[in-house]
Amino acid sequence: MDKTPSSKIIFFFLFLGFLAGLFINIGDSFLGINLYNILDLVGKIFLNSLKMIVVPLIMSSLIYNISSFSSADDLSNIGIKTIVFYLITSFSAVIIGITVVNFIEPGLINGSGAANIVGLSANHNISEIINSQDSYSLNSFLLSIFSGNMFYSIANGNMLFIIFFSVIFGLALRSSTSNSINTVKNFWEGAYLVFLKIMSYILFFTPYGVFCLVAKATINFSPDSYIILLSFFSTVIIGLMLHVFVFYPLVLFIFKRNILDHFKGMSSALLMAFSSSSSLATIPVTTKCLISKLGYKEEHVNFIIPFGATINMDGTALFECVAVIFIAQLYGVDLSYIDQFLILSLALITSIGVAGIPSASFVAIIVILSSVGLPLEAVGIILGIDRVLDMLRTSVNVFGDSCCVSALSSKEQN
Repeated sequence: MDKTPSSKIIFFFLFLGFLAGLFINIGDSFLGINLYNILDLVGKIFLNSLKMIVVPLIMSSLIYNISSFSSADDLSNIGIKTIVFYLITSFSAVIIGITVVNFIEPGLINGSGAANIVGLSANHNISEIINSQDSYSLNSFLLSIFSGNMFYSIANGNMLFIIFFSVIFGLALRSSTSNSINTVKNFWEGAYLVFLKIMSYILFFTPYGVFCLVAKATINFSPDSYIILLSFFSTVIIGLMLHVFVFYPLVLFIFKRNILDHFKGMSSALLMAFSSSSSLATIPVTTKCLISKLGYKEEHVNFIIPFGATINMDGTALFECVAVIFIAQLYGVDLSYIDQFLILSLALITSIGVAGIPSASFVAIIVILSSVGLPLEAVGIILGIDRVLDMLRTSVNVFGDSCCVSALSSKEQN
């Protein structure tokens, strides 16, 4: 159970779930047990297990990672520039994602939400969801952050408060000089590692959860549902391609770097990122490409790349925004500017806060959906496609790291 199932296994069970959904009807039963209800139950258990781990994982991840900075060394001159660069590029990725998904509107058909078509509205009252969005305001946004009751907010999964509190707690830990504070830091480090382990246990059952979620969704699918999924898939790819082939070349041009040489030099690292779906696993290849092929200073590369593999998740942030707004469109929810600003902010924070966690984007999407009051059932569909898009997102993340090196580092003198 320590090893997360590979993409091949996920794809296999995704395909099996699709086939099972084609041959099973809602009324079919086996030994007197309704098969559809079983699929629904197992899928809900899987989603609830993920919801269970989200709050402690987010809290421990943010507190531990923020408190780990040693301030003087980590936040040096190039460190500050690196953080600023990653914040700007991630913000740009989110803006691209929001723009593309609002322009294409993959979750709508003829201007109406398509939840009925993909079988998502049976267990949710769409009018109640829309009404809850109508009452959302700047006041409720701010009061959800400054709720005044720490334990109540954590117990009720108030993600805005949890993220805000975790950031403040982590900064306070980092700035404390007392020797006894190390005990608290060690506690949060241990808690973070424990929750990561629990997360790996849950993700071990991902193939079975995917099978049930996809099978259940397929039973309710109409032919138009494939158009919706293809539209969502295309929307994410268009957003990622714009970020890689328009935004980053512009960045390289501004810093007077050869765009084609940079793409060629990073080709093997991008292939590694695409095949492994892991920024961390790609670090050795990325480092070699930047030092050996592109000639950047080794000390700069060795600082920026591990740092970027930890906090730079612009491809993930873009995907999160597209996925959340897509789900809102499915349910016919017209998100206000405040809602979209909230999504933008949470995408930036969670893409950093859950970096390095298996299926980080999946965890972050649950966080954002909970914060804007949208149901989690549609995540089952996103999860099935997520593994396909994860390879592209990781490639975008790795390419962003390399562009940061290119922008902030000088080349070795021959």
